[in-house]
Amino acid sequence: MALRPTTFDRSLGFILGDISRLARREFDRRVRGLQLTRSQWLFLYHLARQPGCTQSELAESLQMERISVSRQAGRLEKAGWIERRDHRRDGRAYHLHLTPKAERLTLRLSSLAGRLREDYLSGLPAPRRAALVHDLLHVKANLLQMEAKARHCPDEN
Repeated sequence: MALRPTTFDRSLGFILGDISRLARREFDRRVRGLQLTRSQWLFLYHLARQPGCTQSELAESLQMERISVSRQAGRLEKAGWIERRDHRRDGRAYHLHLTPKAERLTLRLSSLAGRLREDYLSGLPAPRRAALVHDLLHVKANLLQMEAKARHCPDEN
């Protein structure tokens, strides 16, 4: 028996995927004038959330290969957006830091993201917004628990 298309329209996974895709596309449109690619502003945004992280830690956060993060770090360093500082205990690793220029940009990106969030949540009263975020964080916590359990007991799946 074939699933009707309306089944997908009401599926949480499809809804979340569509919302994510549409929000990214709108954010890309709003930041187009900043002359940064999506991967560049995502790199800077994640680094702003984890100042001083290593390239490996950032790669994990971005769900990217370490070599890709290393290449991107090189380009962003050359453009004056980040600094790579030697790791005290590991000569092969670097700690990544935003430059003041990048810190100003991430504040601007954060402001743009806040305005976008207000726009796509318009019409939802504050209590419903808070409940929505609370419920989605609960779903996320459940998924993280499943992931941790699978890592510790891979044979039980």
